[in-house]
Amino acid sequence: MARRLVVFALVLILVLGLVVALTPQGRSWTGSVLGWWRGSDDKAVTDKVKSAFALSKRLSVYTIDVTTSGGVVTLTGQVPTEIDKDLAASVARDVPEVQNVENQLQVQPGLKPSEASVREGMRVSDLEIRADLNEKLLTSEALKGQSIQVSVQDRVVTLNGQVENPMQKAGAAQLASSLANVVNVVNNLQVTNPGASQNETPGVPAASKDKDLGNRVLFALFQSREDFTDIGTIKAASREGSVVLTGIVASRAERALAERIARDVDGVRSVSNQLTVGQK
Repeated sequence: MARRLVVFALVLILVLGLVVALTPQGRSWTGSVLGWWRGSDDKAVTDKVKSAFALSKRLSVYTIDVTTSGGVVTLTGQVPTEIDKDLAASVARDVPEVQNVENQLQVQPGLKPSEASVREGMRVSDLEIRADLNEKLLTSEALKGQSIQVSVQDRVVTLNGQVENPMQKAGAAQLASSLANVVNVVNNLQVTNPGASQNETPGVPAASKDKDLGNRVLFALFQSREDFTDIGTIKAASREGSVVLTGIVASRAERALAERIARDVDGVRSVSNQLTVGQK
């Protein structure tokens, strides 16, 4: 009995196969199924290529249309340079499922990003800055527990809320200014104890005082960052009011300026200038 059922099933499958292969209706049905399957794959490839373009800061600001047929991606639209055109093709080819790229992008010198893409890029940049700064504030030993609210618009950071002392207010602004893409910082933080200084607070460990003084020296240097080739190469360490400057600066003038700025920071008793002049 079981053998008869198996034979019957095989015969049925064979008959169905012949119907599909030999009749117009069967071929049409097969074509529809295959077309749906390929179309689904092509849509997935198109979506992946568009996502890759969206992740590119250089390409995301331009309107690039993407279509896919049988794994072959066609790019249309306009970009400002041949470099951008080649870049778009390279990004598309890097998507694993792409079989080939037909690059029909037109080069239009002087082409400007669309207003919509600029607005979207600015919005994303603002959100990223806000997230990065909130993370830094949460992990900062000096600012833990402080009530600081962050808002960002057009890459301008605004700080609202309260901190305990002036050094924390300055430190929060320094953190914000150090982030990439930030163009300005509006520091509206209120200080609850304006006369407080960690260097004079009983019970504060010496290591914390030294770290705070070093940070205040770095902040003072950062405020004059336009006078230095690369302010990030300068390090400041403090021990009981004695500050040591290390790193590389571009000239003797920068070396002398860094020392003068450090000496002017409240609480600094002496400065050991170990900065070297040269290239990174």
